Amino acid sequence: MLIINQLLDIYEVRKPELVPFNNYARRLIAWLGDVTLEHVPRGENRQADALAKLASTLALPDHETHVSICRNWRQPIIDYLQHGKLPDDPHRRTDVKRRAPRFIYYKDTLYRRSFEGLFLRCLGENEAKQALEEAHSGICGAHQSGPKLHF
Repeated sequence: MLIINQLLDIYEVRKPELVPFNNYARRLIAWLGDVTLEHVPRGENRQADALAKLASTLALPDHETHVSICRNWRQPIIDYLQHGKLPDDPHRRTDVKRRAPRFIYYKDTLYRRSFEGLFLRCLGENEAKQALEEAHSGICGAHQSGPKLHF
């Protein structure tokens, strides 16, 4: 609730180390366009709660922090589902075995089963960029009701 109120200019950001994050969130919101901020209680949003707990455990150093993102996270899961092939690294092997049951590989496309039982298409980097560009350019027509950020 505090972060939303800070982004809505109801409260000011008092901790200097949080100002860059607030500024970045504002730039992101401006870039997205029509954004509605809503407070979702933690009990109703387990993923946001887990992310908030993880973020609170990280100690941010004074220098700039870089977070590496695995851009080809899908391939080990596809290899396992399609051929039973696992990574050589024991930690990655365990991770793939643990995550794979939530996915299916059908007609050269990876899908993840949601908690509601729906199959969600896993997009590659270029596909994700294209989908975002199409959504924000209005190609989605009546389906574009404005993205919402849940904190």
